[in-house]
Amino acid sequence: MSRRGLWREGEVRVISVTPVSRGVVRPVLLTVTTLALIIEGASRYHDVHVVKDWLLLVLVIPMALVALTRTWRWRSHKVHVTNERVIVEGGALRHQRSSVALRDVLATRVDQRVSERLLRRGFVILETTGGPVAIGLVRHPSALCRLIDAERSGEQRPNVPLDTVFTFDEPSYHDVRVRPDAWQRRSYE
Repeated sequence: MSRRGLWREGEVRVISVTPVSRGVVRPVLLTVTTLALIIEGASRYHDVHVVKDWLLLVLVIPMALVALTRTWRWRSHKVHVTNERVIVEGGALRHQRSSVALRDVLATRVDQRVSERLLRRGFVILETTGGPVAIGLVRHPSALCRLIDAERSGEQRPNVPLDTVFTFDEPSYHDVRVRPDAWQRRSYE
């Protein structure tokens, strides 16, 4: 996926996020387990040792292809937040890209179940003038919402160097009141 045509003139990427993997763990675990059982069975039983190559071809190769395609599909999906828009791109064979300008975003929200809260995952949804836009299931969704809201509000971060020393200017003792309530009561009486 080429990023050359993705950014506009003067646009700066703030963060890029890969959403949570969905449907990858089970095929990988099943492939590894099946492979381990075939290898262990071939070392113990002569009949399995004779057909080991066929078992690998028939059982392990298809499961490995499923795991590979799901991993490829998961890794090809990205969410980019820039200073001007939110870009969602993905797709393994048919590459799709959609973007939402930050000026069109009215609000951000997170939809989470209890299990997703425990795992710190959730769906980020952008409320826009054209309707809600679902970004997808991401890790730390509230942090992503805060980041989008900060970019949307146009907060200017002060460009203060990290080695700046701040000093305290002590106020004049004439401006300090020890007990302002007692002083105000006497002035009114």
